[in-house]
Amino acid sequence: MSTKSIFSPEHYKETRKPLHEASTLPGWCYVDNEWYEREVEMLFKKNWICVGRVEQVPKSGDYYSIEIVGQPLIVIRDENQQVRVHSALCRHRGAIITEGAGHCRALVCPYHSWTYSPSGKLLNTPGNPPPMAGVAGFNMADHNLISIRTEFWGGFIFINFDENAEPLMSWLGDLPEFLSSYQLEDMRWTNRDMYEVDCNWKIWLENAFENYHVPSIHRDHYDPANPSNWRFEETKGPWEAMFSKRSIVAYSGLPDVPGIDEEKAKGLFHIWVEPSLQIILTANYMKFRQYLPEGPEKLRLYENWAFPKSTVEMPNFNDIVGADYYEKYSQIIREDLGINPNVQKSMRSGGYRPGRYSLEEFIVHRIANRVLDKVVGPQ
Repeated sequence: MSTKSIFSPEHYKETRKPLHEASTLPGWCYVDNEWYEREVEMLFKKNWICVGRVEQVPKSGDYYSIEIVGQPLIVIRDENQQVRVHSALCRHRGAIITEGAGHCRALVCPYHSWTYSPSGKLLNTPGNPPPMAGVAGFNMADHNLISIRTEFWGGFIFINFDENAEPLMSWLGDLPEFLSSYQLEDMRWTNRDMYEVDCNWKIWLENAFENYHVPSIHRDHYDPANPSNWRFEETKGPWEAMFSKRSIVAYSGLPDVPGIDEEKAKGLFHIWVEPSLQIILTANYMKFRQYLPEGPEKLRLYENWAFPKSTVEMPNFNDIVGADYYEKYSQIIREDLGINPNVQKSMRSGGYRPGRYSLEEFIVHRIANRVLDKVVGPQ
C-alpha cells in the first residue's frame, strides 16, 4: 500500500463512526513503519510526554537516563535544586553521556571527557595541551548541553520537543482540577519495573483501557459475581478516564490518601494522558505507566508505583507493599505479557480484517480516533 493510500481518510470511515457502529483500526496501523514515523512526529514530538517524577531525583546531582522515541535524555536535579532534562548527547562528537542512573558532581562524556555541570554548562574540555585552545571562534558557552523544554504538574515531569507547544497546564485541560483531591504532588515514587514487549504501543494501551478481556485473561483475579461496571468520564483536554467501584487491582491494606474526595475514594480510576501516560488511582496508591515505543512492533513499558508521603513513612510500609501490591500486580502484568504479543502477531500477518468494537471498548475507540486526528487529520 502506498504512503498516500495509507493516510487517506477513506480507510478510516468505519473507525470514525459512533462506537455502536464502529470498527477497529486496520492492521497496518500497528506494523507499518511510515505510519509509526507519522505517530512519532505528530504525537510524541508535539505533545507533552511524562519522563518520570521529581522525587526520582531527590538530591542535587541525582540523575537518571531515559530514551524517548530514539532521543537519549538525562533527567537531573542541578546545583540550584532545579529538575532539568537535557539531551544526553555530548556537544563534541555526540557520544551518549549517560545510560544509567546515579549521582554526580558533574557529567563527564565517556569519549573525550568533556565535562558539564548538572545544569548543563560546559565546564571543561580536558587535554594536554588543551585541545580546543587553537580552534577558531570556539566559545565554551556555545557548547552547553541542549536542554529540553520541561514543565511540571502534580510531581510529574513532562517534556516537549516542540518549543511552540502550548504550556503544560493549559494543555492538560480540566485534568488537574479533576484529580486535585489526590494531592499528587505529595505522592512519593517507590518502585519501577521495566518490560520490553514485542507489540505496538497501542496494542498494550488498548488492552489497558477495556475490561472485556478480564474474565478470559485474568480469570484467577476475577469474581463474576462482582463485575466492575466501568463508568466513562466526560473530559476536556487530551485525556480519557474510566471509573469503577470494583477492580482486580484495587488493593487495600494501607490508609487512604489524606483528604481524598469521598466519592473518588470508593473506587478506582484508569486515566490516559495522550499519548504515553497512564495513571491508575485508588484510594491508597497511584500507579503510572510510561509507554515508550521503540519502533512499530516494540514497546518499552515502565510500571511505576507511588504512595502518599505519610504512607511511605509507615514503619511496616516495605513489608506490606512487597507482597500485597508489587507482587500481586506483577501477576496481572505477566498475563498481559502473554496476550499482547499474540495480538501483534495477528496485525503482522496481513490476514487481519477490522472487527467491531464492543460497548465496553469506549476508550479504545477514543484512543483510535485521537490517533487518527493527529496522524490522518481531524474529521
